[in-house]
Order: sequence, then C-alpha cells, then structure tokens
Amino acid sequence: MTRKPQQRSIATRARVLTAARDLSQKHGLELVTADAVAKEAGVAKGTVFSHFGDMDGLLSYVLLDRLNALRASNAAEAAESSDMQDPVGLLMRRMMALIAVITDSPTILRLFLDNIGVTKPHCAEAFVETLAGLDKDLATFLEAWQQTDTLRPALRRDRSAAELTDGLIAFMIHGAILLKSHQLTDRATLEERLRRHVEAFLLTDEG
Repeated sequence: MTRKPQQRSIATRARVLTAARDLSQKHGLELVTADAVAKEAGVAKGTVFSHFGDMDGLLSYVLLDRLNALRASNAAEAAESSDMQDPVGLLMRRMMALIAVITDSPTILRLFLDNIGVTKPHCAEAFVETLAGLDKDLATFLEAWQQTDTLRPALRRDRSAAELTDGLIAFMIHGAILLKSHQLTDRATLEERLRRHVEAFLLTDEG
C-alpha cells in the first residue's frame, strides 16, 4: 500500500534529522553541511531546507536532542541519589553538564542563545518546553534542599526556588560565554569559580 503524502513527509523529515544526528556524532557539528545531510539521508538538498528552513533550523533539533538527553540523565541521577548527601556537588555536576552541552562548539552555543531568545526576538516552541522542564527540575531539586532541615550545607530560604534557579541559569550562561570567548580555557578553573559563586549565592551560615 502506498503511504499517504503526509506519512511520507514525516518519514523524510525523520530521516533527514537522523542523518544530521549521525553526522554530528561522527564528525562534529561544525562539519555538518546540507550536502552531507542530503547524501546521508538519500534526499535532495532542497528537501533538507523544505523541512527545516535552513541549517540552523536543522541543527537546532540536534541541540534539542542533547538537551533532552541531559534532562533524562539528570532524572536518572536524582533517582539514584535520593538522600542528597552532597547537594552542592550534585548541583555542580548538573551545571557543568549543561555547560558542556552548550559549549560543544561555537555553533551549538550560538544556536542555544538564539533559541532561548537572547539573540533572536522569540524562543522556538520546542525549546521553550524543554528548557522549562530543565528549569522545573532544577527548582524542584532546590525546593527539596530548602525543605530538608537536616541537610548541610543549608540552602537560603529568603528567596523562592524559582528565583534561585534564575540566578543559577545566569551563572551557567555566563560560564559558557567565558569558555567560548576564551576568557577561560580550563573547565576545571571554571568549575572552581562557579562553585565559589554558587556557594556565595545559595548557602546560609546555618550549621
């Protein structure tokens, strides 16, 4: 039975996206071109653009995949670390993991900033959903930390978890820019600096 045009279109779009994912894993995002994707997917170059508009549109979905994978990884870690014996360490791992994703290449960081509305006037809908999920996960973690009286170091309670999340997001974006602008070249140095900022911003003198 011949597939309907809409089904063929969906299948073609999926094939193009799979090709872009595979090429980015093999060669890095900077070397993924429309010609290479079209050849890998077995479609015409124009088909790539008809489905995604331009290469930024296509590669944005590759970035989105990585952000969704990061969220799944965070959820798995949270399930395994229910007692949160080292909340600062767990938080730093999450922050550095996001920074690693969005600084994988100059193109990735540019696309991230575009899609969160920093360098373009609107956010892509799919990114809004995923980033809102990442924000919610972080806020839930901070709220649990705030509500656990015996957990040390103690988290400040004069600000909501949502407000604290906003501050941490600013730290992460600033850290990513420091790396990609080569103001900092060592990730360990960045992590140490971020930890100091995070501790000064989040912690109280209790206990």
